[in-house]
Amino acid sequence: MALWRFLAACAATVICLAAQAQQQPFVCRTQEAGLGQPSVDNQDGIGHPVVDESSGAIVGYSRNCGIATRIQYFYLAGSRFKPFDPATGYASPPSDLTTIKLKGADVPFVVRVEVGTINRFVYTIAMLAPAEAWNHKLVYWLGGGVGIGHHQGLPLWFKPGGLSGNERQLMVPMLERGYAIVSSSGNEAGVHYNMRLAGQTAMLTKAHFVEAYGAPLFTIGLGGSGGAVQQYLFAQNHPGLLDGGIPLQSYPDMITQTIPISDCPLLSQYFKDEVALDPASQWARWTDQIAIEGMNASDSAKHAWTGGAGSTECINGWKMAIVTVLNPRYKDDRYDLAATFYRYPAGAFDKVKWTHWNDLEDIYGTDAQGYAPISIDNEGVQYGLQALRAGQIGIDEFLRLNACVGGWKEQADFVDWQGKDDPYDTRNMLRSATCRDPDGTPAARRSGSVDAMRKAYASGQVFTGQRLGIPMIDLRPYLEPELNMHNARQAFSVRARLRAANPRDAQNQVIWFTRTDADMPVRVLEALSVMDKRLSGGPPPAEFTDRCIDTGGAVIASGPAAWDGILDRKPPGACSKAFPLFSSPRMVAGESIKGDVFKCALKPVAQALKDGSYPAGLAWTAQQQTWLQRIFPHGVCDYSQPDQGRPPVLERNR
Repeated sequence: MALWRFLAACAATVICLAAQAQQQPFVCRTQEAGLGQPSVDNQDGIGHPVVDESSGAIVGYSRNCGIATRIQYFYLAGSRFKPFDPATGYASPPSDLTTIKLKGADVPFVVRVEVGTINRFVYTIAMLAPAEAWNHKLVYWLGGGVGIGHHQGLPLWFKPGGLSGNERQLMVPMLERGYAIVSSSGNEAGVHYNMRLAGQTAMLTKAHFVEAYGAPLFTIGLGGSGGAVQQYLFAQNHPGLLDGGIPLQSYPDMITQTIPISDCPLLSQYFKDEVALDPASQWARWTDQIAIEGMNASDSAKHAWTGGAGSTECINGWKMAIVTVLNPRYKDDRYDLAATFYRYPAGAFDKVKWTHWNDLEDIYGTDAQGYAPISIDNEGVQYGLQALRAGQIGIDEFLRLNACVGGWKEQADFVDWQGKDDPYDTRNMLRSATCRDPDGTPAARRSGSVDAMRKAYASGQVFTGQRLGIPMIDLRPYLEPELNMHNARQAFSVRARLRAANPRDAQNQVIWFTRTDADMPVRVLEALSVMDKRLSGGPPPAEFTDRCIDTGGAVIASGPAAWDGILDRKPPGACSKAFPLFSSPRMVAGESIKGDVFKCALKPVAQALKDGSYPAGLAWTAQQQTWLQRIFPHGVCDYSQPDQGRPPVLERNR
């Protein structure tokens, strides 16, 4: 309890958070949440303007976005929650109030929600109103998305429109079972993706819960996408914060996703150019692009940009991901609307660089122009190497692809994204008009900042697999047919990292697949029951094992052999057959499913031509060998060597 008391004491101040620089400008959003304006905490013009509501005059500023802690109540009306006044509602219950059984008696389904601010973000603590209804178990609700910071976010229960349908589907049965549910807008990845800040916020928020309500028997993390990322990184970075987790539609982390996803627009633009030059190009058929991109494609799916038939996961799944993360000039228009509405000074956001790395500039640092160093690197990456080995493309196509694909410009050279007129952000790519000519100039590649890569590791942004320490049920629907960004290989990327770094800890992760997204609420609640049993003592429940589930809830297979063949050379298990995985551009280029190589080690082209990197039956002409050397003047990736961006101390400890 001593640690929690210390953290709780810090929660009301910023003294203990000195290592975490406050981001400015920063929009407070308590007013949007119906919680009033934030408290004035300075007259120095720092932070969010606070106005006198009668005169409209600015009376001060709020750098901490603080509000007074308060308790509000909601009752369940059918499938929705509505505000509830305990002073009158119990005596004269609303006609649509739902009741539940509690210790044999019918009681109103009324939820007590504490709301306040910790670490500049808005937290909520929800539990059934009768104090005796709490089962002394805690769920930490973690949100997804991809955000670039500079705002407070909106809290659960207080967003316009209330809880979403998916949230209600889980909240109602969890509350009915007696769980307390804690959340913070600082633990929503759609607000920011600074995992050091998210971890601090979660530690402080849980500390407050413990001080106010007592230590729970255990705390279970629950959340999808970015909420799943937080669970893996909290387990690694903050042992003791969570006792178990249910990551939904997981990724190992966000920062290593930028590695293959930075390739998507480059490859999409290459294919577009080739088809424009030759409508009979082999890349005119969308599903043929799988050979290079690794991800799924469809010849009939609606294209995200053109609306025509055919697309890829690179386009439909990740269409805006790299633009919103990498382009420093891409600003969400809502920031200008907020600045005007809240009376920020003119140009308040003009100096902000809208990238993931600048959002974490307190970690990465900035140059003289204010740009944070970027970890994205594709020097030496041989796109389509496995396709060449498999005979899906010939040497000339392999060389043309790698000569023309290019890389991304330096941050200071970026220009505004042009929308559908240039959906792949081509103006910010390194390109060459003569790249298709063997004697022309290959498009340059980007060499990422090793310093940024190592700071990503050091600040806990990367899931290394060296520590998990808690049980996890990694649950996802199979979304490959939808070209969805939450692709199926990600759970196995986590497991591969665990097996490489800490094989014994890999046993703490079990992987569940279900056929459809519609089946997820039932499966989540099932996973919660299994995790509850797992954490309540006694032998691990039999259900805590790998499994896959078909439409209608039928278990296809379960047990240690269910996913055979994915991370080993065994014959494919029943689940592996039922839910085939796709890969990524970097896996096609020779990287493993771990997906954690920021910067590959390079070997000379002459060595690659001799050491079996290419099929023995291929006859390279002298001109082709010269072209290969000109494309890769510094060498090609050697994925048998460690990541050059990984801090040496981590590599020694593997």
